[in-house]
Amino acid sequence: MVNIIIYLAKEQDAKYLVDTLLNEQLIANASIDMDNISFNIENNHIIRSVNSVITAQTRSLLISKIENFIAAKYGEGVRICSIPIIHANNSFDALIRNNTLKE
Repeated sequence: MVNIIIYLAKEQDAKYLVDTLLNEQLIANASIDMDNISFNIENNHIIRSVNSVITAQTRSLLISKIENFIAAKYGEGVRICSIPIIHANNSFDALIRNNTLKE
């Protein structure tokens, strides 16, 4: 099980993506952090961007499907990372196992 973190540009529809990933059973649960400000450096200049950050829980075996789905909808530029869930109580574990595809 993992937390998957997805950075979408503010203009992209984060709620639509969450709804679709839930309906496709690619994620079990998600939250959206709106108006998240990110900073990075390009050509020695600090670049500020406003994003919607989705944090979702899923099975680790579904990460590739999620990445492919997002790339098809939004292109290859969407930043995605995952963090392993090393422990979850029974109710959280059941939430993920019962609401995602069985791979």
